[in-house]
Amino acid sequence: MQSRSRRFYSARKERTIAVTRIVLVGSGLFSIWLDPVGPARLATETYAIHIGYIVYAFVLAGIMWNRDSSGRLPAATHVVDIVIFSIFQYLTLGPTSPFFVYYIFSIFCAALRWDRRAVLGTFAAVFVAYVPMAYVMSRGPDFDLNSFLVRTVTRMVTGGLIVYLAQYEIFLRSEIERLARWPAVGGLDSEAAMSRVLAHAAGLLSAERALIAWDIAEEPRLNIAIWSPETEPALVLTRHAPGELDPLVPPPLTASAFLSAGALSREAVVLTSYRGAERKWRGLPVHPALVARLPGEGVASAPFQTARISGRAFFAGIDSPSSDLLPVAEVVARELGTLLDQQEWSARMRDIAVREQRVSLARDLHDGVLQSLTGVRLELQSAATDLDGNADVRDRLLSLERALAIEQRELRLFINDTRPSVAGPALVGRLESLRERVALEWKIPVSIRVTPDSMVLPERLQQAVPLMAHEAIVNALKHAHPSRISVDVRSDSRSVQMVVSDDGAGFPFEGRYDHAVLAEMNLGPASLRERAASLGGHMTIESGKGGSRIEIAVPIAGAA
Repeated sequence: MQSRSRRFYSARKERTIAVTRIVLVGSGLFSIWLDPVGPARLATETYAIHIGYIVYAFVLAGIMWNRDSSGRLPAATHVVDIVIFSIFQYLTLGPTSPFFVYYIFSIFCAALRWDRRAVLGTFAAVFVAYVPMAYVMSRGPDFDLNSFLVRTVTRMVTGGLIVYLAQYEIFLRSEIERLARWPAVGGLDSEAAMSRVLAHAAGLLSAERALIAWDIAEEPRLNIAIWSPETEPALVLTRHAPGELDPLVPPPLTASAFLSAGALSREAVVLTSYRGAERKWRGLPVHPALVARLPGEGVASAPFQTARISGRAFFAGIDSPSSDLLPVAEVVARELGTLLDQQEWSARMRDIAVREQRVSLARDLHDGVLQSLTGVRLELQSAATDLDGNADVRDRLLSLERALAIEQRELRLFINDTRPSVAGPALVGRLESLRERVALEWKIPVSIRVTPDSMVLPERLQQAVPLMAHEAIVNALKHAHPSRISVDVRSDSRSVQMVVSDDGAGFPFEGRYDHAVLAEMNLGPASLRERAASLGGHMTIESGKGGSRIEIAVPIAGAA
């Protein structure tokens, strides 16, 4: 079905050419019958050749009706047309012939079938055929030089305009084909997919650099991706706090696509397009912080909006900017918005799948391993009770039972933490629940303070903060044996900071060590350090004989 459809649309060109050829030669035949052209002695030959050619046109239409424009036959018919048209010109006074439109038809056929080289080749062939006819006619007794020059210039200008229109039509066709060849990104990660798509988008607008800025509903951050072949890596992703680059463009340009032919400045004159209407606007069309990110002359931009994402695409360093690029920029921006929306949707689907796996894992651990450990503890307690006469063995069995109890507590905390998190202020509730469980099971007071108490974090941090607090607390309880533990969680518009301190025995080392040193010397809890790094943050540990202090800082935008 797809092959038949492609063949049908490709054959439409030949159908258009066939119908136009019949109409053209039919009108020429009617003109000769109504008003025979000179010289009179050749009117019969001209009339006869026209009759033969119209028969040829009908036969050729039948042959080419369902064929495409590939192969040798269209090229052969094109050459035949030029030869016959040259004969018509010669028989009807050459340069002054009323049938010069036939030459224009041949240029039209070349533009419809092939590329610009074929158009220019056809124009050259027509010119080569025209010059000797003009020379022959100029030697006749009735030759009028002024009339010849006027008609020659008129027809050459007409032919040149047709060539230009044909070139423009070919350009538009190539632009549509390039838009249709939007790159496939299946199987690529989000950054590789974005890099490939931005490179293609920049090529569509002949731009040296592409930038997209977008935000996601319900997530307080602005994302910026910049693609440039001159940087390493070619794609650079940054995330910014809300309001840092607000507004991206002045309010009059918010809903419009715009084009600046020169470099961005406060005196720039930009052409805007909104719902097909074009107008001019003067001023700096972007936020001042974006000027350095969009160097060079020729900058185009267009907005995009989906159900979850809104933003703008920018293209800088455009070669030969013109108003024709505005609709292309709008189409490209919509495609980029669709890509970002698909990536966001895929990320959410992966999160849902991970949550389902966590719930399944928690259920299996609770119903399987946790219950088995409870049974083993009961057996150990029973065995220790039966050994009244052997205190050493009884104490060893009770020690094993207490070790299993500790592992049960930690496993139970892990199972609780695998439950899906709830967005919004529930972070305070989760931390409070963590404090109550630890205090109840370990008999150690734990204080947790959250500032502000209505803290709202991206979903990934909403899940990660309690897990990191849990891990830090349990590490201290198992290894430092403190009498108290405090957890302090603070956040601002840029980052969230967590400090876990205790009065226990501290780590095997003393002093203050930052993230780089901890990683290099493999000090401290590696899993906690790696979890902080995976969120784009860092961990610092300060340890001494009077206790320890773990500081974790994670950027909100980076974690989101």
